[in-house]
Amino acid sequence: MNKRLIRGAKALSEYLKSINCSMSEATIYRLVKRKDIPFKRPAPGILIFDLDAIDSWLSYEDVESM
Repeated sequence: MNKRLIRGAKALSEYLKSINCSMSEATIYRLVKRKDIPFKRPAPGILIFDLDAIDSWLSYEDVESM
């Protein structure tokens, strides 16, 4: 199974906008800093996001807010 990976907060912000869940790059960086969003940092300055993990995280956040 292929993982759906993207690199960087800008790419994640664009993906989230495409699924009607807009989030600014600043918010994404804040969530990364607090480790509140799933991500990998293979090297300094590089952020990798698994879109399947992000989709699951969003679903969990939706349930929590109900």
